[in-house]
Amino acid sequence: MNDLTLMALAGKTAAQANKDLTFENPRVGAVIVKDNVVLATGYHHQFGQEHAEMNTFHQLKDPAQVIDATMYVTLEPCSTHGKVGSCAQSMAKWGLRRVVIGSIDPNPSTNGHGVAILKQAGIQVDVLNTEHSRRLNPEFHYYFEHRLPYVQLKLATSKNGIVSDNAKTRIKLTNHKADIDVHQERASKSAILIGSQTFLTDWPSLTVRYLALHHPQPLRIVLDRRGRLQNIKFDFSNRWLIYTENHAFAEKHAYVKESHNGLIGVLNDLAQQQQIQSIMVEGGPSLIQSFIAQDLWNEYLIYRTDKLLLDSGLASVTLQQNPDEMLTIGNAVKLRYFNHLEKGVS
Repeated sequence: MNDLTLMALAGKTAAQANKDLTFENPRVGAVIVKDNVVLATGYHHQFGQEHAEMNTFHQLKDPAQVIDATMYVTLEPCSTHGKVGSCAQSMAKWGLRRVVIGSIDPNPSTNGHGVAILKQAGIQVDVLNTEHSRRLNPEFHYYFEHRLPYVQLKLATSKNGIVSDNAKTRIKLTNHKADIDVHQERASKSAILIGSQTFLTDWPSLTVRYLALHHPQPLRIVLDRRGRLQNIKFDFSNRWLIYTENHAFAEKHAYVKESHNGLIGVLNDLAQQQQIQSIMVEGGPSLIQSFIAQDLWNEYLIYRTDKLLLDSGLASVTLQQNPDEMLTIGNAVKLRYFNHLEKGVS
């Protein structure tokens, strides 16, 4: 077994993790090998719990087996203590002969520091620069490499590509099984974003439901350029954030921020001031189109349901590319598109 084969095994192990459980932590897998025999595999299970390296170490029948062994891990071991302690510092004490890393952690708190700790302990460290972590954790890598949130757009449409009869009417298109899938997507995001028209039409809660959540609810964001929400009766005090160009509105409330730099200004603030790694945009077609037109998106989900609406209704937003993934869930075909250009967001 060579390094790439064993790293692929670590990547396959990492893929067992649920994104809605790991949340803002990356999905990471690890393998311990000695004398060409795999002794243990493991992965990071849940936000706030032990990382992959520790879980794998604890799979050993005897801790002494790790002496002179090699560990393969898809992402550089963390160097800071955080919630669960530094993996790199723990590994430095085990007696490992070699550590093979898939990719360096883009998070400045660890970037290169984990490798340095291991090398200082006399451990041979090799970095393969594989794509396992980037494929499993696009939000994590994008956020730390670009200092912008990873943007996932989402729309539910009828079979004939209509969102609703008109812009001010809400129509339920997805059934319960498809709704559960939407909430699983929500659960892996740091925030959910809509426009003021969607808020006034739907009065949505924008919370994760139908599944157990082991981390805070996503931040709920409303783009309200003109300040249409300033006189409505609604409690925005619990994890809501409104962006507006209306100075008077912004002056009134702590949960309202003034922003005059359009979508990119909002995204910059969310990443740099709010530490938001990823956003699901659940607004209407107009807002979705704005993100696409400015090339401020990474992923687009369309839930195309089996229902039919009048062709004269509000049309969905289509892309001039084929979906990268297609899956039937409940009464919907889930189409996932990736932005393979991502220009204008670097």
